Amino acid sequence: MPENFNLITKPKKHNHFISYIKGYAIISVILIHLVDWSNIAVSATGSWFKELLYPGVFFFLSTAGSVVYIAYGKSENLTKSAWKLFKRGWQLIGAFYLYNLIKLFIYDFSKEPFYWQYTEHGKMTWQNILTLQSFSSPIGIILTIGALIILSPILLAITKKIKYPNITISLILAVTIFSVYFIKTAGPISDFIFARNNISFPLALWSIPFIAGYLIAALGFEEKKQWWLAIFLPLTAILYYFQTKNGLQIKPSHAMYPSQIYYISASLLLMTILFYIFYILEKMPNSIIKKILATIRYWGDCTLAIYLWHWIVIDMTLWVAYPQTKLVWLTVPIFLAMYTIIKYRKLKEYFLNQV
Repeated sequence: MPENFNLITKPKKHNHFISYIKGYAIISVILIHLVDWSNIAVSATGSWFKELLYPGVFFFLSTAGSVVYIAYGKSENLTKSAWKLFKRGWQLIGAFYLYNLIKLFIYDFSKEPFYWQYTEHGKMTWQNILTLQSFSSPIGIILTIGALIILSPILLAITKKIKYPNITISLILAVTIFSVYFIKTAGPISDFIFARNNISFPLALWSIPFIAGYLIAALGFEEKKQWWLAIFLPLTAILYYFQTKNGLQIKPSHAMYPSQIYYISASLLLMTILFYIFYILEKMPNSIIKKILATIRYWGDCTLAIYLWHWIVIDMTLWVAYPQTKLVWLTVPIFLAMYTIIKYRKLKEYFLNQV
């Protein structure tokens, strides 16, 4: 996997806090996958700690939007930026389909319990994969991110061409939220755009965190953290009240597929809390803490490569060693350690480049 094969090209201006949030996202997603695919038992207390990991999925989408603004929001050449985003988006979509089709022809899906529900229903065919009628791959988030990156020059055009861009984008976000949650449609096209039946990350539904991440970066990322706290803390409390009053699940894991407004607000609140946590940690003079923070930033900036490779490691482990599913707790950490060691020269730059 090329080192620069990330969500989008390397930003012209780097923001440590975006890297921290992306680092939290990749660590969270890996831990969720290790727990779920190894079938280990989690205590009641452990399950609540696990719930803090699920906003990491939201962070994947929101930080992708943030990086679009950081990388290209100040660029003077909109056409060149749009072309780079277009190519990157299609690379991600191509990676999604390539991964699926390769697995279709070489894997023994009877040894991977994730796929049993699809093999039993005859959904593991190339037609189902191409038409998104099967949860045939656990990397569906890449397809949605790729499509949103292709569409993201629309946000850049608004930023550069309209007098009040942030207000305009806020209105677009509000309209998207209204259309997703309050307009009911049915059919394969609306399933892809809005909801809920055939893919995990329908485009319009998960464009909400993407647009929100772009907007937060445009308005001010961690430097406006007090404003984000003033917005998302009471909003999450209100939504929590209505969730419990209506007998709905309050755990993020039960509120994310399909993604509920409560899950979005709670994820943004946690992101704000992480701004404060990482801000405090950066002020500490301890060298070990600084190296840990640098490693988190580095993993965050290598999100896509780590995400793809950890899935390959999980798939290969379950394919070769099934039913010894707990071996993923050995193979995935070994991969992550090897990846970090191989890239250590790059990691040293992060050790030196402290805030």
